[in-house]
Amino acid sequence: MKIKGVDLSYCQEGISFPALKQAGVKFAIIRAGFSTKKDVTMDRFVADCKKYGIAYGFYWYSYAMSIKQAQAEAEKCVEVIKGLSPTYPVFFDMEEKKQIDGLNTDTRTKMAIEFCERIIKAGFKPGIYANPPFMENYYDRSKIVGKYDIWLAHWTNSPERPSRYNYGQTMWQWGVDRIGGYDVDGDICFKGYSNKTVDELADEVLAGKWDNGAERERLLTAAGYDYNVVQKRVNEKLYKKTVDEIAVEVIVGLWGNGAERKERLTNAGYDYSEVQERVNQIIK
Repeated sequence: MKIKGVDLSYCQEGISFPALKQAGVKFAIIRAGFSTKKDVTMDRFVADCKKYGIAYGFYWYSYAMSIKQAQAEAEKCVEVIKGLSPTYPVFFDMEEKKQIDGLNTDTRTKMAIEFCERIIKAGFKPGIYANPPFMENYYDRSKIVGKYDIWLAHWTNSPERPSRYNYGQTMWQWGVDRIGGYDVDGDICFKGYSNKTVDELADEVLAGKWDNGAERERLLTAAGYDYNVVQKRVNEKLYKKTVDEIAVEVIVGLWGNGAERKERLTNAGYDYSEVQERVNQIIK
């Protein structure tokens, strides 16, 4: 499977979507933002993708220098794309020189993982954008390859001249394409994505639509889904604790205090107000 696509940011503002459509483009990976700021062209690109029947996903360009800052970038990304239904993943893009020089491999890897996990919790498919030097020298591949979709940036300057690198990538940025008078990064996707969210798939699994065990894994994988991501959400839904159980954990200090408690409970899928109300009732 080879699906033609492009990635878009403010640099391509004004590009003709009819021209993209005519050129055979089937998907666009749109820059949703950078650091903690939204890309000024995102809304227009999403609207045009919908109008012209082009599937879309997102990437977020990172300037983060710590795990905490990567968390903040992920939270802003989720805020920006909330309510949208991207067919393709939301990719984490780290490539700044200061991140190479000023961080170690463990921290960079943990930042990428933290971003992806927050994207999963928000109900979107995550991914990591990287070139071969980054994959070889600046990430711990053992912790991300096979766990998250990889969008490999390796320019051979022709979609017919494949990359010699193999990280199990589901998408490949091959070089510069010229479409409608604009230079645009050209991409090839090797995986058929669906616009169903992780939450929707988890609900279908719980309803018995995807069988069990090894057969479930086979069916989900064959349909182009990440079995591990879906199963993780299924487990979270199955083993979600009651309000009373969480309230007791809050009281004994397992969930922190104040804003930290609210953030952690919300990220774990619990209703903070409901839990806090029960806490107040218990400690009266």
